[in-house]
Amino acid sequence: NDISIAVGECQDSTNARDLILASVLVKRLDAAWAVGTNAGGLDTGAIANNTYHVHLIKRSDTGVVDALFSLSATAPTMPTSYDFRRRIGSIVRSGGTILAFTQDGDFVQLTTAVLDVNVTNPGTAAVTRTLTVPTGINVRAVMNVYFENGAGNASALLTDLAVTDVAPISQSATQGQIFSNANVHLGQVTTRTNTSTQIRSRVEGSGAGTVFAIATQGWFDTRGRDA
Repeated sequence: NDISIAVGECQDSTNARDLILASVLVKRLDAAWAVGTNAGGLDTGAIANNTYHVHLIKRSDTGVVDALFSLSATAPTMPTSYDFRRRIGSIVRSGGTILAFTQDGDFVQLTTAVLDVNVTNPGTAAVTRTLTVPTGINVRAVMNVYFENGAGNASALLTDLAVTDVAPISQSATQGQIFSNANVHLGQVTTRTNTSTQIRSRVEGSGAGTVFAIATQGWFDTRGRDA
């Protein structure tokens, strides 16, 4: 339940102050916030399986910079005298542990991919799928998609729930992403999620021999720069 935060700097969420972390900071998700490395980082409540947003925080009176974990992406409960913050990332806790990851800038890659969808004969109607990515924010999920359609040629399509639902069309650049000609086909797809970690999936053909699966590899998170 510990997170190491690398040396770096950013501006606060209002672009008024620089927040500079001069040395690696280790914070504990399973303990209430306290200043300093190897200390607690949770803003309020008790630890659970959930998404926790990581905020770099600063108190302007002393210049001290620290970090804070919160269920809120935009309004964490700030420690006394800390008055500036910025969300620098988000983590997912599942099964009693933080899912291991590597973060390079905006890209967060799960150490072990999570099989979020694995269905047979899914039908051809649109289905809302829930992925293993952070809640409370929009991210671009990176997924490996498996599609086997034993009935013949068909395409699979994964889309943002904010865009118009369309039926996939075989060998269409605009309405197909993964194509199966009665064989197994694999591909990587990137799609924007809603704040509830959801996307939409549709397949063009479905039968007893149709298998559709999604394994979440990670996500891209701009961390408020485009807000």
